[in-house]
Amino acid sequence: MVHIIVGDLLKSDCTVIGHQCNCFDVMGAGVAKQNKHLYPEAFDADRNFKVSFGEERLGKISYAQTKKRIIFNLYGQYKFGRKGDHTVIPMFEAALVNMMKELDGRFQDFDAKIGLPYKIGAGLAGGEWDDLFPIINRVSLRYKRDIFFV
Repeated sequence: MVHIIVGDLLKSDCTVIGHQCNCFDVMGAGVAKQNKHLYPEAFDADRNFKVSFGEERLGKISYAQTKKRIIFNLYGQYKFGRKGDHTVIPMFEAALVNMMKELDGRFQDFDAKIGLPYKIGAGLAGGEWDDLFPIINRVSLRYKRDIFFV
């Protein structure tokens, strides 16, 4: 089930933060840029990801664990820039599913409260929220995990 919370995701009590990244090691805008500065480990995970820059990253994830949080880089967009629809919806969904699988596997004992930026993939990435929201809700229900949009 999904929940919408008013506030700042990076100051919330969410212990897992998922945010969409492009496939080119930039993290130059939006929540990705904020994560890059607040959690440099997440940027290091992006830069040191075993999958080369480019389309091969689509649908995959990298992540960094800090003392209190796990930051997931969800590779759901190929291109970047201020204009255009950069979110590749099937790849965004694949990345979200991969995050859930990682939480159910490697991090099954971690007290996960999952937070995503409100309208993830629809802001600077230009995706359609009306297309993305049902996907996120379906993945939440499938994996029986609440997701908080902040």
